[in-house]
Amino acid sequence: MTDERQHHLESVFNRLKSLLSDLMESARSALINSIDALDRLDGDKARKIVAADSKIDELQRRIDKDICSYIARFQPLAGDLRYVITMVKLATDLERIGDQAVNIAEVAIEYEGTRLAKPLIHIKQMTAIVEKMMDDIMLAYYNRDLELATDVWEQDEKVDDIYSYIKKEVSEKLMEHPDEIMTKQFIDLVLVARFLERAADHITNIAEEIYFISRGKNLKEEIGN
Repeated sequence: MTDERQHHLESVFNRLKSLLSDLMESARSALINSIDALDRLDGDKARKIVAADSKIDELQRRIDKDICSYIARFQPLAGDLRYVITMVKLATDLERIGDQAVNIAEVAIEYEGTRLAKPLIHIKQMTAIVEKMMDDIMLAYYNRDLELATDVWEQDEKVDDIYSYIKKEVSEKLMEHPDEIMTKQFIDLVLVARFLERAADHITNIAEEIYFISRGKNLKEEIGN
């Protein structure tokens, strides 16, 4: 490969990474802001998150298109090809995290002008873990850091534990407050926790892909052994 071609290849790939970073930050911001909008029951902020989802969708589509062009033009070798294909999957998972943020924002809009049945203490704990998982998984991807990817994958268990606790707590609250209005809000708060749990699942998907492209092995099976 000539120096000029190598330079051009690196330039195109750096542009792809820049787009991916933009998508990551957009999805991350949407998720964190959606929880804040729910906590404050800030309908205006929530509506901005819903409106901004089109930017996340467009970034994901652009990454897909540019990666197809990159592969067709430069025909990367096996290791680099797997790495680039993983970028497509990563972008898809980030776009779906953006969808979860929209789901949460829509709950905030629904209850605008009312008050929450209970503080979002445990939901905020889930959010903090998911936020760190998002930050760490991007570092793991860019640095091909298997140890960090594995650590992110293991953090998902903490999210699942909090989700289980919230479901149990809400079940108890429903026994105490059986009226219809409160019941609906309690159920919606469980749904919010579910949306966060799904966001964490998308991050663990990325961790598994990072592990596979480097080791050629299934992370679940490796951890299990």
